[in-house]
Parts: sequence; C-alpha cells; structure tokens
Amino acid sequence: MQKKLLPPGAEKLLGLGKNFIPAPPWTTGTKEMATNMHRFKRDLSLKIHFSYEGEIDEIDDPRINSKLYLKSDWEPDTIKGEVLARLETFFNELSSHFIRRKTAPENMNLTAEEQAMLKSIAGDDMTIIATADKGLGPCEVSVDQYGKDGLKHLEDESTYEILSEADALKEVRQLKIDILAWLDRYQPYQKHEKRGTRPGAGALKRKQVQYIRFKTNDSMQTDPFAYFYLMYKIHKPTLSTRPVSSQSGSVSYAIAQYVDEVLQPIAKDQLAYFQDSFALKKMLNEIKLPAGASLFSMDAVSMYTSIDSEACLTILSEFLRKRENIVKYDYNADCIIEALAIVLRSNVMKFGDLFVKQIKGVAMGICPAPPIANLFYAIKELDLIPRWQRLIPFYVRFIDDVFGIWVHDRDPERDMQLWNDFQNDVNQHHGLQWTFTKRSRSVVFMDMTIYMDRSRIATDLYEKPMCLFLYLPYHSSHPPGVLNSLIFGQTLRIFTLCTYESQMKSHLTNFYRRLIDRGYTREQLQPLFERAVDNAESYMLQTDEEKSAKKEAKMDATKRKVFFHVPWHPNNPPASVLQQLFRDCISNPVGQPPLCELRNHERQKIQVDGMVVCYHRHKNLGNVLSYRKIDNKGLKVSDLRSK
Repeated sequence: MQKKLLPPGAEKLLGLGKNFIPAPPWTTGTKEMATNMHRFKRDLSLKIHFSYEGEIDEIDDPRINSKLYLKSDWEPDTIKGEVLARLETFFNELSSHFIRRKTAPENMNLTAEEQAMLKSIAGDDMTIIATADKGLGPCEVSVDQYGKDGLKHLEDESTYEILSEADALKEVRQLKIDILAWLDRYQPYQKHEKRGTRPGAGALKRKQVQYIRFKTNDSMQTDPFAYFYLMYKIHKPTLSTRPVSSQSGSVSYAIAQYVDEVLQPIAKDQLAYFQDSFALKKMLNEIKLPAGASLFSMDAVSMYTSIDSEACLTILSEFLRKRENIVKYDYNADCIIEALAIVLRSNVMKFGDLFVKQIKGVAMGICPAPPIANLFYAIKELDLIPRWQRLIPFYVRFIDDVFGIWVHDRDPERDMQLWNDFQNDVNQHHGLQWTFTKRSRSVVFMDMTIYMDRSRIATDLYEKPMCLFLYLPYHSSHPPGVLNSLIFGQTLRIFTLCTYESQMKSHLTNFYRRLIDRGYTREQLQPLFERAVDNAESYMLQTDEEKSAKKEAKMDATKRKVFFHVPWHPNNPPASVLQQLFRDCISNPVGQPPLCELRNHERQKIQVDGMVVCYHRHKNLGNVLSYRKIDNKGLKVSDLRSK
C-alpha cells in the first residue's frame, strides 16, 4: 500500500467528485460572446432561409444521414432588412448585459485554500488522480506506481508490442496511406473518371469521404496516436486495473467512426441484443416463469482483449458477405470489411514516453469496440440460442454480460451434465472464456437484482456496496437545469426498475438523503421530488404509442426553435432575461408583426417561434485533473520496464 501523497484536506476537495465545476473567476464579457452571437445569427439565418410551410418527408437513410460530415460555415445572404434590424437590436441589448466582471466572492464555490490545493494537485509531478472503475470516484496513485500498473498490461507480449518512436511513426504513416487508399477505392466517381473502373465506387458518400480524409490528415499534423490509460478496480478483492485506449483524435479515429456507424444497426438487430436496463425490464415483465426454473448470469473474461482479432475479422467478414445481410442492412461488403481490417490493426498508442501497438483483441475505448464485440459473439449465438432454447427459454446479452433462465431437468445428474455441456458450448469460440454464476432464484444484472417471485420475475434497483454516490454538490457551477434532470431521471429510473412500491419508496428516501448530504436543502428538493414523482407516475401509465407521440411532438417543436449558446456563470444574465430580450427584439417586438408571420426570400412564412438557451459548462475537476496524457508528469515509463 503506497503512502498518501496528497496534502491534508485533499480528500474533501476530491470528494466533490470529478464532475464538480469550480466557478470561473470572471463573468462572460461581450468579447467572449462574439463567437456565440455570430453562431446565433448564422443559425437563425439558416432557419429562415430554409423555412417551408408544407410538410417535408424525413429522409431516413443512414448513408445520407451520416454524422460523418464536416460542418459547413456557409451563411445565406438572403436575410435582409427587417430581420437584420431585429438582430442588431438584439445584439446591442445583449452587449449591455454581458459585461466582464470579477466573480462575486459569494459565488466562488472553492475557498482560496481549495483553489491553491487544486492547482497544486494538478501540477504535482509525483501524483495522478485516476478514475476508479464502476463509478467509484477518483483515487490517488503515485506516478511511478501508475507506470508500473500500466506495464503489467503492456509487457504482455501476446497482446502488446513495444515499439520505438521511429517504428510507431512508421506504423501511423502506413495507416494514413491505407486509409487514404481505401477512400480512393470507395469514393464516388470523379468527373474525369471513366465509369466501371472502380467496382466499389460510391460505397462512401462524398461528405463521408471529405470528413474522413480531413480528420485523418489533420491528425497527422497534430497528434496521430491513441493514448493508453488505466481505470482502477478498487471494488475487487485484489487491486487491479482496466486498460483503456483513448482513440479520439488519432489517425484512425474517423475511419473507426465509419465502422461504428455501419455495424451499430447490425449489432442491435441480433438475437440476444437489448438496449438498456429499461428495455430489459420491459421484457422481464412479460415473462411467465416455467416450472422448475432458475436464473443465471455469465460474464466474459476480459472480452475486448481476449478476442482473437484475426478470427474476429474472418468471422465478421463471412457474416458481412452473406447476401441476405447485405440486402437487409444495405452496405458494401468489401468497403466495410476493409475498413474493419484497418481499425483492428490500427491501435498504436502512447503511454508516457512508451509507444505500443495492440496486436491482439479489440482495444477497449475505440468507438466501434462494442458493436465489433457484440457481433463477434452474436454470430456464435445464431446456433447457440436455438440449440439450447428448450432448456434456456430466455437469454439476453449486453456486450460481455448475459442473463438467462434455465429450466432444470428432473434428473439432477442429467441436469448437471446439461449445465456443464452448456458452459462448454459457450466457451467454444476462439478462446473467449466466460464465468458463470450458480443457478439460483436471484442474480445481479444491469444494476438490478433480478429475482423469482412465484411465477413471475421481479426486480429491484441494485446499489454496489462501495458506491460513493458522488452526486453533484449544490455549489457546483452547473446550469440550474442539471439538478432537475438528475432528480427527474433518477426518480424515473427507480419507478421503472423496481417492481414494488415499497422498494421505490426506500430508494427515493435514500436518494433524497444523499442529496441532502451533498449540501442541498429540503426547500430546494421537496418541490422537485414531488414533480418528479408525478412525472414518473404519469409516464408509467402511458402506452408506448403515447410515449412515441409525445417524443415526436417534442422533436417537431424543437425544429421551430433557434438555439442560443451561452457559457454558464451564476453572475451572467439568467435565461429568463435572454428569453425576454429575444421576444422583445426578434420574435415579437412591440408594434411589429411576429417573426413567424414574416416571409423569407421564397415568400414562405418563417418557421421560428422560440429560442432555446443552451448553456456550456466550464472545466470540471475531471478536466483539470485529466490523466489521459501523462507526458507532462515527467514520467519515463521506459525507465520502469522489466530488465
């Protein structure tokens, strides 16, 4: 056990949680708002330019609605006269409200001593504030120990290969070449090209090509590497770590986003898939337990790093080349398979001054890791589930966690043999191994205790014994709506995942008390809890059709609103003031027609009837104490390597 390195009182500061936001020392001035004002003008101009009174059919083609596109900075020049005058008035009024001032002392949520301590911890070259797995809060570890813990993974030569800097740069340069060559093969035909010369031409949309090409080239100009970091499993009997690869911004990130976009809908359509705890609970509510049933769960052992990447590519390639899958999910098989091959061999990472390549498995942390892992085992389940359906009438999986219902054979010896045969069958998939709970009347799965209640299944919210419940403290510099969202969301979760009212009351009481412990007052919480309970009760009574209709109506209403982005600060003008300025200056000025009655350049009525104030938060403690890159700590991991 390492000795404590942090100064006295640091536990209290870190106990605020990594989401705690220190109040910025200055309010937002007009100069800082200039970019936001320009963004608002552009967004409103686009809304007006493309306003259309009739209904336009939504295009639901993932190839067209891809998120892989570079944001345009084009602004319409059709917004003139009346609207421009209203915008000018709005901005002039805003300028008088956004004046840069020093934050009032009563709104500084850290004392001078705490601010100094935070600065000291962030600049301490001997300490890292790492994140504990399973949401168990921040934890202190010495830089040397952190390096040694990382090397326990990275010196496993079956999974990782240590590279020289020159070899690492050679790897990422080759990745760039491979990605750009892939883009050239599958981009749409160029004007000068003869048709038929590239069989895969057009598999990628033009905007996707532009996005991936730009991001790939840009990463090579800035920082092409992924970053390796650790999460500490302090909930385990023996302290261990979970390796994670942060791929964001790396040379292969954009092509990985493409792979994720193509594979996600396919993975979600497999036999054992369910979306989340809410979807599982709905499924469990419809089950009538057969006689002689038990519950079980199983968990893959280090699923991501245990997947044989070569076998994974072979299996997924065979699946993706099947004609029925190509027709059903509409993709170009060669294009996605080549992209997948690039991604699976692309994880070149930095850890301090060490360069590493993952040569086995799928790196946890890359964006397509979940659908790749999901599909890898889902293909096995295409045979596994039907083969065991008589004994396992219910079987679902969330990536590396499975829940099932087992129907016992009347002969205990045969029943045990069948159970052993099932486990052996599960484990026959290219070295991927699973651990199994005992078959029983109760299991913990997806943050629920799932248990047998006569002929049905009941559930209760499960809370980890070590959970710290680090809810946002009352004095964190978050926008006011965050507390509402927290209470409404958690209350709905409690109502949805608990079977009995007594369980709901118990969890609500605990939640309320924990917020009191985080500094909130009863006067703050009481009305919010009452409204949250009313909302949850109303939601539970709605049919799926009613829920869907309300969601669609809300989305339609949002389309008629323009968004105004503002940094949050307690001394900035409140949203109510900004909304009033919008109404007075733009949407409904006195003596002038409402904005929605004006017409655009095509004589269509302007489809804007409101504004949404979108607050942006400042850096939280997690951002300030980030340990994704540890180069600035002066740690030379190479000096810690085994000789």
